[in-house]
Amino acid sequence: ASTIFTQTLLTSPVRFPAVYNPDSANVNTPNILFGNQQISNNRYYVNPYHQLVSGFTQSSRALGLIQFELRQDLSSITPGLHARFLGNNNRTSTYALRRNTQPFFYNAEIFNYDPVENTYTLTRLNDDGNRALSFNGGTSSVLNVLYSEVALNYDRTFKDHTVSGLIVGIGREASRSTARTLPESLPLRNLGISGRFTYDYKSRYFVEFNFGYNGSERFARKNRFGFFPSIGAAWLVSNESFFESVSSTFISRLKMRASYGIVGNDAIGGQNDRFFYRSQVNLDVFSRGYRFGESGSATFIPGVSISNYENPNITWERAKTLNLGLELNLFDDALLFRGEYFTQLRDNILQTRLTPSSLGLQAQNRDNVGVAFTEGVDLALDGNKYFNNDLWMTLRGTFTYSNGKFESFEEPNYELRNAPDRALTGIKIGQRLGYIAERLFLDEEEVANAPQQSFGGIAPQAGDIKYRDINKDNVINDLDRVPIGKPATPQITYGAGFSLGYKNFDLSAFFQGNAEVSIFIDPAATAPFITRTRSEDQLPGGLSNNKIYVSESTLLKAYADNHWTESNRNIYALYPRLADSQVPNNIQQSTWWLRDGSFIRLKQVEVGYNFKNIHGIDNLRIYVTGTNLITWTRFKLWDPEVGGNGFGYPLQRVVNLGLLVNF
Repeated sequence: ASTIFTQTLLTSPVRFPAVYNPDSANVNTPNILFGNQQISNNRYYVNPYHQLVSGFTQSSRALGLIQFELRQDLSSITPGLHARFLGNNNRTSTYALRRNTQPFFYNAEIFNYDPVENTYTLTRLNDDGNRALSFNGGTSSVLNVLYSEVALNYDRTFKDHTVSGLIVGIGREASRSTARTLPESLPLRNLGISGRFTYDYKSRYFVEFNFGYNGSERFARKNRFGFFPSIGAAWLVSNESFFESVSSTFISRLKMRASYGIVGNDAIGGQNDRFFYRSQVNLDVFSRGYRFGESGSATFIPGVSISNYENPNITWERAKTLNLGLELNLFDDALLFRGEYFTQLRDNILQTRLTPSSLGLQAQNRDNVGVAFTEGVDLALDGNKYFNNDLWMTLRGTFTYSNGKFESFEEPNYELRNAPDRALTGIKIGQRLGYIAERLFLDEEEVANAPQQSFGGIAPQAGDIKYRDINKDNVINDLDRVPIGKPATPQITYGAGFSLGYKNFDLSAFFQGNAEVSIFIDPAATAPFITRTRSEDQLPGGLSNNKIYVSESTLLKAYADNHWTESNRNIYALYPRLADSQVPNNIQQSTWWLRDGSFIRLKQVEVGYNFKNIHGIDNLRIYVTGTNLITWTRFKLWDPEVGGNGFGYPLQRVVNLGLLVNF
């Protein structure tokens, strides 16, 4: 649906109709008369209606699960001791089959139109259409997972003391049928043992220790297993005897907690990075081959290439996390507050090393050199109040703030290149690099006197974006890119809602929002008058019939109303000069396209009424719900959650009327 929607926006509404009414020669033509224009040979424009009705896709997903579980009570050895064994085989199979017709395209040229009779003559543009459904085998896949688990659990209370312990050993193997390379074809295997030990005294003081000793096939023997412990403690203050007087009048529950732990991650790199400690040498590379022997009878011998160098030092990525929490219940649990402060230091982040070309290496080296730090707060507030038998209300609010930055990042020493602001070390995670746009060039004289600014080998013109020369070297290039805007992921997310009931009537509403986030208008995707080509099998439901389809980006009204022209040289217009092809200078990521992506949305509202005491009916409820009803935001071009491409599928506003009857 999203692709069809986008194709509709990228189709000229006046070039041809979706479907022609038959002319006198096609009254009895059995196929649909799809409109189109032939650009050349097998090149046509996109007709979204043809894509919509041309066929369908059949898909299926089957899940098979076999599981065996054995539990044993070992209280004969010691009370509270239990053992468990679990084994399962999970097999998921999917397939997709596409069926399509091939279109016949028609066109009515102006010279074939009779204005007197108001009739036209259609010209068929292609003879390779077919009304019968053809098919494409599509894709299929099988995922098979074997899993086993052995656990020993102990839980016992000794008067005021409660202790528990758990030891779990696991083994997992997963294999796929869609492997494309040798590393992908090998099963994924993991082994591990983990444990949890807890103690509490009089339900006041709590201590918990966890550990994981995990093994991964991805690393060399010396780094294959990692030990990842964590410890936590809590104090339920409200259970103390000295707190009884306070608890009865104001605070019904008060708990403070803290934890610190280390978590390991072996899911680093891509699918072809299964075994970092193994080199990957390709022995049949024809592009690197040579001939050996006498002229006329020489034998061709394929060459050798290296796509990965072994690195036995690559190991687990680690996350060291500290949590400090507070739980507070007030007014006999009418108001509940949960607050948490957290920090996380991630190290051993896999990154590509800087490799001088003078070394002559064929592949890039990577290592665990990145470090990132994140801190934030997570707050929640719940309230509920029954005023009397007829009136009640509940409240809910959440707030999360997270701020992360790179502590260490593999990159050149930009200070030596007179561009210290270009460095990624120290900037916020998710923050983008870009140019600082000053304004649009007023005229060609200003272009000639400005610092050299060339992208794609094309010099700018009047009406193009003028960028700031950050390092003052009189050249606009990569060294002038700096961190701009907020991160792409919101640093602040929040929500608030309430439910209110009075007798048989009820009202609920929920608001959500985010802040400290930036979006960039995608100038390449939203540029007007740009043609893009796709083969038929790249379109929704399309089967390749050697056709190439051309889409045309349309002119957004906002751009049409506010762009630079020769007669209106507005150097702060929303859009630079118009062109019939991409202007490399104007599609660079810069502050020109930077916008505030924060918003507040009325996410959902429900209004209902319950009819009671109806003969033969336990309850009759009628209600109205609305989703995505109102959005408040500084960004006015389209919904900020869509992102930078306004031609994407929009967020839907939905209103439902419902009736619920219980007998």
